Amino acid sequence: MRSTLRPGWGKESLQSPLGALGYNQRMRPIRRLIVESAFPFLALILLAAGCAPGSPPSEPTAPGWTPLPTQPPLPTLAVAAPSRHTPVAQVDSACINDATFIEDVTIPDRSMVEPGEALDKRWAVRNSGTCDWGSGYRLVRSGKDLMLGPDEVALYPARAGTTAILRLALVAPTKPGMHISRWRLVAPDGSPFGEEIYLWIEIPEPTPTPTPRGTPVN
Repeated sequence: MRSTLRPGWGKESLQSPLGALGYNQRMRPIRRLIVESAFPFLALILLAAGCAPGSPPSEPTAPGWTPLPTQPPLPTLAVAAPSRHTPVAQVDSACINDATFIEDVTIPDRSMVEPGEALDKRWAVRNSGTCDWGSGYRLVRSGKDLMLGPDEVALYPARAGTTAILRLALVAPTKPGMHISRWRLVAPDGSPFGEEIYLWIEIPEPTPTPTPRGTPVN
């Protein structure tokens, strides 16, 4: 098939203003068709790129901000409640408490005393143990009796191996008869030790008052 275009048609037509205008008008539908045909392919390419797997974007960190370190919790202070117990003197657990009776310094056994008489009783005893007697050592009444006075008294300090004087202030009962008051030495921990000591007295029976005889009548 022969071309219907004459030689020099295209070149001469483009060189003239009217020819260029006609050429552009003829090419416009073709360009539009090319663009419209390429648009779906571009959309598919962009969609595939957006669906491709990848790591999620990290949140941007504010410039110049550094997280503060976590402070450890403050320790809880335990407040101890004040003790209401009476302090007890500490005794060396290695030593031994013991006491040995020596003699009655005053008021020997079976002494006769008046009813209600004040009694100053003293004993001589030896600290025959290995513990020194100090704070917390005492002389305690170990039974019931009718003599008036304290139920316990503190011991005078006495080193181991020495002689000590134990002293009590009591009042004799008014009831006639024999009366015995028993006592024990006690350590600070409450344990008794040594020999039991006692005060033994007698209250005499009251003397009967003689009845005066009447004067004989003549």
